[in-house]
Amino acid sequence: MRRWSRATVFAVAAFLRMMPAHAAGSGDIASAEALFDEGRKLMQSGQYSEACAKFESSQKLDPGVGTMLNLADCYEKVGKTATAWAEFREAISAAHTAGSADRATIAQQRAAALEPKLSYVTIVGWKGQTVVVTRDGTPVDAAMVGAAIPVDPGRHVIEASAPGKRTWSTSVDVGANGDRVSVSVPILPDEAGAAPVPVSPPPPSTEPASSAEQHPGSTQRTVAIVAGSVGVAGVVVGTIFGIRASSKWSDAKSHCDPYPYCGASGVDAANSARSSANIATVAFIVGAAGIAGGAVLWFTAPRATEGPVALGIGPGNLLVRGRF
Repeated sequence: MRRWSRATVFAVAAFLRMMPAHAAGSGDIASAEALFDEGRKLMQSGQYSEACAKFESSQKLDPGVGTMLNLADCYEKVGKTATAWAEFREAISAAHTAGSADRATIAQQRAAALEPKLSYVTIVGWKGQTVVVTRDGTPVDAAMVGAAIPVDPGRHVIEASAPGKRTWSTSVDVGANGDRVSVSVPILPDEAGAAPVPVSPPPPSTEPASSAEQHPGSTQRTVAIVAGSVGVAGVVVGTIFGIRASSKWSDAKSHCDPYPYCGASGVDAANSARSSANIATVAFIVGAAGIAGGAVLWFTAPRATEGPVALGIGPGNLLVRGRF
């Protein structure tokens, strides 16, 4: 599979002549060929792990599409499905670049055949914290957190760390043939003995103390006044709609002769009266609850030195005066 066509050899030779002086020399190419041949022999004898090591070394010395395909095939035979799939996909691009359509097709077919067998790990990071995550010692890009990552079947170590935090790690066992595992990174606790972040004390305030600081219970009394105001408003609304309901009932009866046999105008007036009566009832209930709740809050609030409090109700307004 490492044999190239004559046209490809000429093209590569011309390219190598333009490469800088540090490009692979004849010694590296010869070593790569020898390692490749040893890898092929080991593959034929079923020694796949040893063969993969030979192909890896050959690829480092002299990268080639043929070596990539053999290496990917070797990875698949030792059960490294994700690594084999990634190598086949890389071989597709390399084959297109080298102008080898046949090898590109082979790599594409082998990659597609592996996809249903891929296993995945999804690392879920806790929102609100920034951590560095690694899988088997290799950093995981932040964009991959929360996404399903193809991995080889077997045990994998997930680790998370952050400055000033304890490092967290866990190991997960991922099965073959489409197994999916999810790992959640917890909130990292502070590292023991870590220096606390200095916090500057707030500057002394020149503003006078608020009424809530001066007088305990003033907040509760404020709530009591609001509740009482709502109660008073409810009673006022209930009274208005109660008077309106009474007036509508009178209108309804005036259109009924004899009552309760009414015409269309009488029915409309009766319906309006019922609506007003319902609103009045609800308003009275809310008003009573507000007044009662306000009274309870007021009389149960902690006492402090207070001035006199005056509460007055006038046309369209509510007046409260005093110290709280």
